[in-house]
This record gives sequence, structure tokens and C-alpha cells, in this order.
Amino acid sequence: LREAERVYRALKLPPIGDVTRPGHTRLRIAVTTRGSRHHATPEVADLTAKTAALLEELGHRVEPVDPPLPEWFEEDFLLYWALLAMVVVRTGRREHGPSWDRARLDHLTLGLDRHARRHLHRVPGAIRRLRRIRHELAPHFAAYDVVLTPTLATETPLVGHLDPGLGYAELMERTPPGVAYTPLANAPGQPALSLPLAPTESGLPLGMMFTADTGREATLLELAYELEQARPFPRIQAV
Repeated sequence: LREAERVYRALKLPPIGDVTRPGHTRLRIAVTTRGSRHHATPEVADLTAKTAALLEELGHRVEPVDPPLPEWFEEDFLLYWALLAMVVVRTGRREHGPSWDRARLDHLTLGLDRHARRHLHRVPGAIRRLRRIRHELAPHFAAYDVVLTPTLATETPLVGHLDPGLGYAELMERTPPGVAYTPLANAPGQPALSLPLAPTESGLPLGMMFTADTGREATLLELAYELEQARPFPRIQAV
């Protein structure tokens, strides 16, 4: 957050803490249901289209656009993710002391650690390409203020879908559709937020993700205020 505030000062934008209501500027919004390799299911694509229609009703300009993602993106991002897991596994005792117990780590973390160790020779190239993705997406964010995608490519999973007791191979089969869009913000370090705008047919909340360019957190927060005012978020109340 401190880094975001520094960027805001450099760009002479209002501080993030000053955002307390919807904005007045009508935005240029790109919408896509195409992920790096996994695309939205029909229901998720339909809910995304309904969210895009709501934005148009509010006066924003919405256009369907597919972000220019290179073929190497998903594999490189997986390797970077695995590298972070390897750091956790290899430095845990030094960071947390004698209470650290590697045996208590979940299968996903341990499997990602193994993946990173097997492919260490590819790490420098992967990080170099991922650092370049910000520049490759720059024209996209120059043309649009915000990018709308679903948060997940599939309907909201039930509790236990990613049970940490499952084996690494099964977890990796179940995980990619859930992270089809978030790496688009993670890799270049763009601000993003997810709003529970679209309940599924089964009644579970489904997130819609909004991503903006560096330093545009206030734009996202103003849009969130506007959307919550127009379509109050469903709440799950204990009976």
C-alpha cells in the first residue's frame, strides 16, 4: 500500500484513502473471458456478459477484447509460483525457528517445490520474460482504464475442492481453471479487485475481477462503490 501511495504522489493522483464514494468519470472497459489457457465455462461467460451490460447501463464504454498473452506465459508463471514455494520450503526453519515442521506443509507446496528444483535452469529466462509482460500489456492498458474478467473460469467450487490432503497431481488438475485470470494482474503487478457481483444458478457468489494499470487503485475503488450501489452484493447470513 505504501508503494501504491508513492506512485499516486508521483502521478499527482488523489491518495487511495480519499476514495469514499463512486467516481464520476465514465471508463473505457475491456472485457474478456479468455484466460491464459483456460476459458470461462458457458455460465461464467454469461454472468460476465451480464456484468458488462450493467457497466454499459451505468454509462461506461465496454468492448470485448482479448489481452495479448504470449504462449509461454502460463508455464513461466507456474515456474515462478513454484519458485516461491521452494523459498518457503528451503528457508522455513531459518525464518520461523525450531518450531518449523516441513512435514506439516501441504502437498501443493511440496509439489511446487519439486517442480522448481527440477526446472531451476529455466528460472532466469522465465523471470526475464515475466518482467517483460508489463511492457507487452502497456498498449492494452493505454487503450482501456479497466479490464473485466471473471475471477474464476468455472462456477464457484464447493468446500473441499482444493482439499490440501489431495495429492499434488490432482490439485494441479483442479487449480488452473481457478487461476486462469489472476496471473494477468500478478505477473505485471497491476492492481485488481474481485467483487461478488454474479450469483451462480446454484446460488453461490461468483467474483468478477477488475484490473487497472499501475497507480490506478482509486479508479478500481470508485468503480467498486458504484457497482455495489447499483447492485448491492449478496450476503450470506447465518440463520
